[in-house]
Amino acid sequence: MKFKKRIVTAICMMLLVTAIPAVPVSAASKFDAEYYAANNPDVVAELGTSYKALYNHYITFGMKEGRIPYEGAQPGEPVKGIQNVPVVIAAAPTGTNEAGTAGTAAAGVVPVNQLANLSSLRKNMTNDQLNQAYNAALEIVTPYIGLSREEQLMGIATSLRYRADTGVAYSMSAPHYNDPYGYLILGNASCAGCARTTGLCLNMLGIPYEHVNANQYSHQWCRVEVNGTYWICDAYGLYCGPEPAPYAHPYF
Repeated sequence: MKFKKRIVTAICMMLLVTAIPAVPVSAASKFDAEYYAANNPDVVAELGTSYKALYNHYITFGMKEGRIPYEGAQPGEPVKGIQNVPVVIAAAPTGTNEAGTAGTAAAGVVPVNQLANLSSLRKNMTNDQLNQAYNAALEIVTPYIGLSREEQLMGIATSLRYRADTGVAYSMSAPHYNDPYGYLILGNASCAGCARTTGLCLNMLGIPYEHVNANQYSHQWCRVEVNGTYWICDAYGLYCGPEPAPYAHPYF
């Protein structure tokens, strides 16, 4: 068992250093979604014209493909954020968790006490820790409210991958390594913590999911039904898309 645990640890650590290209904080210019849409009709045909979806496509795929993020940029040039992002949603009602502690919610987001997988998501979190994780996740999911399920999954996976690359240390022993509080607040997590954080974001958008390999010494991810097929949403495993076979991951 210890040998198997070390193998899983090594795999996940390798994933952390072979990540989707992160957005450097020193990048001088911002992504122009309107320019990108006008010059990449193939991307628009697949994802539509959502600013966030186009941005996520660029930092996930477009940079490696040598696409141009704004007028005058070099092919594959790094960017810092998005130009002229429209306001998507305003903050609204609050929800209360099962212990009565307030967790802020936005219109179109499931309140903390109504999360479908609340028992699994909570793991070892206190009520206060749960609410801190929920409010941190709110910043991640809000831009994806109202988008297609494919866009929501891609957006969540990309956002959580970027967070992993810029502030989350891999651990299977640090406090809360296997829950969203560890990933979003403390900055340490295993693939179990990443899977539960992904699940939190999915549940907040009302998306049902299955936590594959939960509580096992094996790579873990979220499995989601999308228009009659099943997708994998896995920020640590660098994959978001249809599963190649039931419960099969293309990289494990």
